[in-house]
Amino acid sequence: MAAMAGPALLEDHADDLRRALSVRTIYTDLDGTMLGRGGAFVRDPAGAFNAEPTTVLLEALDRGIDVVPSTGRSLRGLVGDARILGLRTVIAEMGSIIAYDLGREVVTNLGGYPGGEELPAAYMERTGAVRTLFDAFPGRLEHHTPWSAWRDYTQLFRGLVDTRDADRVLERAGLGWLSLHDNGLLHGAYLGLDAGVAHAYHLMPRGVDKGSAVALDRSRRGFDATETVAIGDAIADLAMAPEVGALVLVRDAVESDSALAEAASAIPNVYVSRRAGNLGWCDVLRSLVLNGHPT
Repeated sequence: MAAMAGPALLEDHADDLRRALSVRTIYTDLDGTMLGRGGAFVRDPAGAFNAEPTTVLLEALDRGIDVVPSTGRSLRGLVGDARILGLRTVIAEMGSIIAYDLGREVVTNLGGYPGGEELPAAYMERTGAVRTLFDAFPGRLEHHTPWSAWRDYTQLFRGLVDTRDADRVLERAGLGWLSLHDNGLLHGAYLGLDAGVAHAYHLMPRGVDKGSAVALDRSRRGFDATETVAIGDAIADLAMAPEVGALVLVRDAVESDSALAEAASAIPNVYVSRRAGNLGWCDVLRSLVLNGHPT
């Protein structure tokens, strides 16, 4: 396999990680990570039907491993997805909400949100934060419809912007309590960009991300970082790295996003899978949880 710029290859460090970790919980992104083409668990990254993810998930669940989706998806759909897959705990809207026992207990994680009882997504719209960004980046940022309509805690966009520039715009507008997060590449063609160029972005209160949600969940349930692993495919997933024993990015995400590869390379406990997408997800579970070897 050709050398790749970016984080170290997981399989080169799997033996050491197995000795260092005793994994009880896996925090996993969904789209592009645990799920295959079109958001289907039973399809691989190329779109072919593939039973391997199902087999690996069943083996992990049979061993008592808690597989926790940590995703930008809204809670209302995510709970149903989790029920179908036999999962009980989910982290929704980029870390804003943790739901236990399929939503019977819900904990919010709102960081520096100043809007009181008003839901954050509505507050961002009403106070002009969304319009501020759209005016600052004309033709480069838009709502990620139809999914953007199903938000309570974050605003969901698509396009191509530098999140650092976006945060500076927000700060100058008196909206420094907000930050724009890059949640990775989209497969479709949007805003005149070629397919696979546009990114998904979430506008959220500062202090809210997947990492802070993982930290909150670990604290509530008494898990040590060495008992946890995270899997992802975007810059937003890097926030989980300080809170887990290891974070593994799926290979195609690192190969297609140079900014992600560069950022991941600077974090010592971030690795990359040998295979792409949900087959790379299988590599992680086999290597670090099921004590086997990637296919």
